[in-house]
Amino acid sequence: MEKAEKQPFPFKNIEYYPLKHPKVALVLSGGGARGLAHIGVLKAFEEHKIPVDLIVGTSIGSIIGGFYSAGFSAEDIRRNIKSIDWNSIFNDQTDRPLMFISQKSIPRRHLVQFRLDGVMPVIPTSISQGQRIFQTLYNKLLKASYQTTDFDQLKIPFRAVATDIISGQKVVLADGDLAEAINASMAFPLLFAPVEIDGMRLADGGITDNLPVQVAQDEHANIVIAVDCTSELRAPDDINAPWEVADQVTSIMMKKPTEESRQLADVLIMPELGDFKGGSFEFSDSLVELGYQAALTHISEIERKIVESDSQRINENRSIGEISEIRYEGLSKETFQLLRSLLLFHSTGEIPLATNDNQLPITTTFMPQTMSDIPVSYRDVLDNMRVIYQSGYVQDIQAHVSMKENRRILTFLVREQPEIESVVIDAHPALPDSVVSKIQNEHAGKRLNILSLVKNLERLQNAIFKEGYSLTHVSAIRFLPESNVLHISLNNGRVDDIRIHGNDITRNFVILREMPLKIGDLFENAKASRGIENIYGTGLFDRVLINLQKEDSLNIMVIKVKEKRYQVARLGAHYSTERLTEGFAELLADNFLGTQTKMSLFGAVGEFSRNLELRFYTVRLFRSYLTASASTYYSERQDRFYRNFNRFPDYEIIRRGFRFSVGQQIQRLGIISVELRAEEIDLGAPEDDFSKNNFRLRSISVNSVVDKRDKLPFPESGIYNRWSWEAGSQRLLGGSEPFTRVFLGLEGYYNLQKQLNYHPYVYAGSADLTLPFTEYFFFGGQNSFPGLHEREIFGRQFIQAGLDMRYKLEWNLPVEAFLISNYSVGAAWEEPDEDISTNDFVQSVSASVAINSLLGPIQLTYAYVFKRDGKLQFSMGFDF
Repeated sequence: MEKAEKQPFPFKNIEYYPLKHPKVALVLSGGGARGLAHIGVLKAFEEHKIPVDLIVGTSIGSIIGGFYSAGFSAEDIRRNIKSIDWNSIFNDQTDRPLMFISQKSIPRRHLVQFRLDGVMPVIPTSISQGQRIFQTLYNKLLKASYQTTDFDQLKIPFRAVATDIISGQKVVLADGDLAEAINASMAFPLLFAPVEIDGMRLADGGITDNLPVQVAQDEHANIVIAVDCTSELRAPDDINAPWEVADQVTSIMMKKPTEESRQLADVLIMPELGDFKGGSFEFSDSLVELGYQAALTHISEIERKIVESDSQRINENRSIGEISEIRYEGLSKETFQLLRSLLLFHSTGEIPLATNDNQLPITTTFMPQTMSDIPVSYRDVLDNMRVIYQSGYVQDIQAHVSMKENRRILTFLVREQPEIESVVIDAHPALPDSVVSKIQNEHAGKRLNILSLVKNLERLQNAIFKEGYSLTHVSAIRFLPESNVLHISLNNGRVDDIRIHGNDITRNFVILREMPLKIGDLFENAKASRGIENIYGTGLFDRVLINLQKEDSLNIMVIKVKEKRYQVARLGAHYSTERLTEGFAELLADNFLGTQTKMSLFGAVGEFSRNLELRFYTVRLFRSYLTASASTYYSERQDRFYRNFNRFPDYEIIRRGFRFSVGQQIQRLGIISVELRAEEIDLGAPEDDFSKNNFRLRSISVNSVVDKRDKLPFPESGIYNRWSWEAGSQRLLGGSEPFTRVFLGLEGYYNLQKQLNYHPYVYAGSADLTLPFTEYFFFGGQNSFPGLHEREIFGRQFIQAGLDMRYKLEWNLPVEAFLISNYSVGAAWEEPDEDISTNDFVQSVSASVAINSLLGPIQLTYAYVFKRDGKLQFSMGFDF
């Protein structure tokens, strides 16, 4: 009777090793979405109780196999797969809610961006760096029942197959972070960047071994079951994009090795997947069902091979002769009675017991009553030993045959588990009392049943994992013989040290300030996941992940980062029927001195504007939530001048100035800031309405912003609220224009249903009579007030409100499209004491078609201003 080499839990002075049986390995191929059929195979195996002792996976096979090895059921995996948005899996952009307001305040405005190595552009190696898929895998695996960096210690031992693109060799991953290993195994070239592990750059395992049967054999599997979901070669019409060409080349390369691997398998399951393609994730249920049906046809074959392998391995059928007497030594009467009906050799009569002076049972002797001698085979003996051992009440059992007076005696020597008086479990804040009580009630005052204990320990550990403490684990189970106490020790999973790898430029504090977990904290999944998101949200890294390592008894949390190139060049352009063509260029130092401080030189030119700005700003000052910004700039802007919808000659405003602001960020929701502004302003206009053409402006303002919009330029949820107070001063640095003005803006985005969104908004402002024209409140333009020209309405006081209704179209293109309707109403007054009349208010209705394209938003609007003619407006590109 052979035992396994490892115990399921760290028993210190209690012995229990599961029995060995033929090692069954399950090999799961790649194949993209076609590999979802693996889930159906696992479902069939669960129903028919097919044992699996090792899983080897490539690409999608490593996802399914890794999750199953970590303790997820087939149904759990199916639900997890369906919950993933596979269309956005290549999008590594930081979710907007994870950004600080200082980052949100500078939305994307470029068409193209180049990261620079010196003066040379760095060409991206893939569509995605793989952060989104890693984060998805990591978050889901945090909920697994088994948490370990040794893949042999998972519920089912696991191997992920990847390819080192430096050496060209196949790499079999047997330890490390499970999410990272799976990520490496599925990192298909051009779609995902290679994953760097131990100096290797690992890509999709299908490049070198798409059906890794040989890996299973190298792990000494007795039976290898291979599931092949490999995609067929693409048709000519399906080879268009560069990654589709790469996929075709890879499929050609692995065709012959895959055929050879099929021949090596003991059982080959090939689901009939027809025309399903590698990207057909929307058909997951159908693919799972096809895998399930394919597996059912092989169940009998698999069961037969397991029985055959077991018999061949131990040669159970050989005889040990005729037995006259059978004895059980060391087996208590209570245990014997529990097992009696299951034993191959048992009596229907009383069991004579020989006892020592302390009345402890030491020997149970059985005499066959039906015949004097019975023939016994090796299998009979092993079956009997298995029944006794697998009852869970014994630590060890041996059998030997002896002769006494020409009688052959078979003796089973049993070492029972100890009697338990009480159970003590270390305290943990996440450990439910119900779990503790169940263990104590089941085991206190009874002989220890190790199988029952193992199940309860799994429940205990799962209960802690479920609460989000994946580093907490059972560290030792000891029996204290002097008091008959069973002591279950827990490693509470505190972070003993934090280390950072990969930050050659970025300072440690920039990373650590974004990580909620500190040294000495209990490791909590939610905080770890949020830390990864926060660090990635800095925009400084291509990849961020956490590895948990053990050094002696210490828990080491390693934050691994892959830094971006921090010199950036950006180009952008915008066109509108109002302001025609505009373009810009920007040079950016993205991580000045490794402190997440940014320096930017921005220049823009258009038909009616010119801008040049040098800006310096930091997202966070040291470990605080303070942010600061300083800029110097020169700008020219020419606008049309309207009164009562009548056009007059254009005017131009030239600004030369400096701004400095410092603000307190409220987590990632908003900011309260103070800004100093100093400008020299030239106003060029032929009209007498402008009292001063040249003046100095010096002002101080207090601003508040709350921005919870989920994305731009077409938010689906969130609010965007602003208020500001600004005062111009003659005493402050020699300003020539004193004034005071206040502004309030409230808007929100809400879903009525999945595709229908509404956006109400209201803006208002007021200023005193000294406010110069250049600082007036303005509205008008396609996005501000459809139907009006830009800045057509202005005044020292204004109010504006409106409502957008936006419907998202369903179509099979990689860009979003919308139908938008708008109602706007607003008015402005130049004098505070002007009478307010309904005739002052302008109203418009509009309808738009908009596309969120790679070139930025493209929008065509037809607007009608009440009592005026309708108007077409068009724009393309990001605003800047």
